[in-house]
Amino acid sequence: MGLDRATRVDFAMWFVLLTALLLYAMTLDTGLQPEELRGGDLITHQYAQVQARPSNAPGYPLYTMGGWLWFRIVHLLAVGLGSPNPNPMPLLSSYSTLWALLALWLLYRILVVLFARVRALPPSLVNTLSLARLALGVAGEQRLAALLTLFYAVTYFFWYYATTTEQYSSAIAQTLAIVYLYLRWQDAGTPASTEPRDGIGANSMGRGNRLSDSHARHLLWLLAFLCGLSLAHMLTVAFIVPPLVLVILWQAPGLLRQWRVLLLAVIFALLPLVSYLYVYLRGAAHPEWWGNGQWQSAGAWFWSFVSTSQGREELGWGFEPWCSVFANGFPALVFSELTWPVVGLGLLGFSLMGKRLAVLFGGTALIYLAFSWAYRCGNWFQVILPLYPLLLIGVGVFVQRSFRLAAQSTGRRKAGSWLALSHLSIELFLFAA
Repeated sequence: MGLDRATRVDFAMWFVLLTALLLYAMTLDTGLQPEELRGGDLITHQYAQVQARPSNAPGYPLYTMGGWLWFRIVHLLAVGLGSPNPNPMPLLSSYSTLWALLALWLLYRILVVLFARVRALPPSLVNTLSLARLALGVAGEQRLAALLTLFYAVTYFFWYYATTTEQYSSAIAQTLAIVYLYLRWQDAGTPASTEPRDGIGANSMGRGNRLSDSHARHLLWLLAFLCGLSLAHMLTVAFIVPPLVLVILWQAPGLLRQWRVLLLAVIFALLPLVSYLYVYLRGAAHPEWWGNGQWQSAGAWFWSFVSTSQGREELGWGFEPWCSVFANGFPALVFSELTWPVVGLGLLGFSLMGKRLAVLFGGTALIYLAFSWAYRCGNWFQVILPLYPLLLIGVGVFVQRSFRLAAQSTGRRKAGSWLALSHLSIELFLFAA
């Protein structure tokens, strides 16, 4: 007997995660370059996680507190394993690896969930020993999801930030967690169906009925909290929030009449702001951490710090005469990171996800691209990073939908074999890439 779906999913998932873990463990950052000792993001995050001090403005309070706890735990483990004075650099960098592995798990799970939404193969192709079933069936879906995830795992920027002490792998994980949780919410209470769908059934929340279910409400509140984390983390992660709110209200217009549910959602979204007390209290206790500037009180320093004046100044550079229309690698770096086919097929894949998911993914991409253009003379190539896995999801949807559609159109085993060979060729290409 073959492995059931759940077993296959788990096997492929663990293969991806263990492969990435070994790769990242062998390439963890172990030191600083001489120029990095003069300052910059890396050393600022490292001091923050060692000393429990605010990091770069606006402080990244939740991320930094988590990093401080992580460093304490892995340092104790290293000492317990016989290393009395372990090199702190890989210990600090491994915090980013933790978030990177979570991001890869979420990317894989999103692909699997979206693949499962497509109707079954035609009966003429469903033969246990057929090549078409091997390539286009559940096993093929798992391989495609695993290969796309591994492809993303070794892209330059993701690999770099998975092994160094900065917050970008956590921002990517947060974005993917929002997408994954939305898919869970979208499917909550939806009748099982083999029809292609956008997660919406005739009797589902599309008519405003499903919010009476406590599970759907809890998922919605958790989703609101997850979106609100961007207020206490990397603010640009919130770019996904406007299209997300739009598709939620599109699916559940009755939500606007349920003020208690809405009020709690707003409260959960704002709850992460409480973590800024950490920034204020730690800063007030250590004025030597304030940096350059003159402030009359801890409160004055705090409001100046969280207002991120440097980021606002850099955003204005894109409108200066010296900043050309396409400058600082925009948008060429996107294509060098993912390749032209991946970007193009990813955007096409958005249109095959169903109306609501197309709005969610396409709207998020549009906001990221517009902001990155305005920020092109700043660090736009870091801001845009959460968009890259969304494009990989689009590629997966495009490939799977295209081959399923072709298989359903032919329904003949000979044609199915040709489709299977084509599918396997794409898998080999991803493996080689």
